[in-house]
Amino acid sequence: MSPRTRAPKMNRAPWKGSIAAAARLLTSMSQEGQDADPLIRLWQDWQETFASSQRLCQEAQRLERELAERIGFPRVEVPLEDPERPSVVATAARQIDRLLGTAPTSRSLRRRLKRDLAAAQARWDAEAAAVGLTSAMEREATADRRVDEILKSASRTPARSIPGVIAKLAIAAEWGELEPGADGYPWDFIRGALADLTAMTARET
Repeated sequence: MSPRTRAPKMNRAPWKGSIAAAARLLTSMSQEGQDADPLIRLWQDWQETFASSQRLCQEAQRLERELAERIGFPRVEVPLEDPERPSVVATAARQIDRLLGTAPTSRSLRRRLKRDLAAAQARWDAEAAAVGLTSAMEREATADRRVDEILKSASRTPARSIPGVIAKLAIAAEWGELEPGADGYPWDFIRGALADLTAMTARET
C-alpha cells in the first residue's frame, strides 16, 4: 500500500475496552449458568486456549533467544568475489548453491560450507532439545492448531442469542488484536454475526 493510500493508525484503546466489557458480561453469564448458547461455551474455550497459546509462544521465543545468544543460529558465511560484499550469510544448503553456482570450480567450497552448516544445524537441534525449545515449539504448535479450530467454529456456528453474537465478535476482536491481517479476518465473523442477527430478528417478527 502506498503512503498516500495507507489507512491511518487507529486508536486501539476503545477496542480493548470493548473486549474487556464483553469478557465481563460473558463471564458473569457463564457463572450464572446462562451459557446455553454454544458460542458462549466456545468463547470460554477460546479464553483458555488463546491465553495458553500466547504463554507458550512467549516461552518458545525466550528459549530461542537465549539459545541464539549462547551458540548463534545455524548458518555459515559464504565468501563472494565482490569487494563491496565480501561475504553473505546462508542458512540453507540451497542458498549456498544459489550464491556460488554449480560450477565444478566451486564444488569443494560448496561441500565444505554445507558440511559446516549441517554441523551447526545438528548442534542447534541437539541444544534445542536439551533446553526444552523443541518441546516448547511442539506445544505451541498444538495450541495454535486448537486456536485455529476454535476460530473456524466460532465464525461458522450460528448464535442463538445476542450474548452469542457478542461472544462471536469478542473472539474476532481479541484475535484481531494479535493478527489484524489474518486471512478472512474480520469478514467471516462479520458475515456470521450479520446472518445471526438477521435470523434472530426474523424469528421475532
